[in-house]
Amino acid sequence: MARQLNGAAVLLIILILGALIGSVIGEIIGALAPGGTVEAVFAKGVSPGIAPPAVLDLKVLTVTLGVTMRVNLASVLGVALALWFYRRF
Repeated sequence: MARQLNGAAVLLIILILGALIGSVIGEIIGALAPGGTVEAVFAKGVSPGIAPPAVLDLKVLTVTLGVTMRVNLASVLGVALALWFYRRF
């Protein structure tokens, strides 16, 4: 039998998908309106994260840790729409 995902896992998956879809839509809008106000509002964003990535060199094994997010208005709108969708259904 297939295990059912709990509510928190489903919510996390839906929010990640909303952010991804919103990001793609923002990139498409940016490509269709390059250099304009629309691109500045929807496609440009901030990238919080670890830059440069943290490196742990053990001579036998090297581990590189880094996380970066790119947040723009379109991805925020995608997350909001995904949250609305989750609460509605």
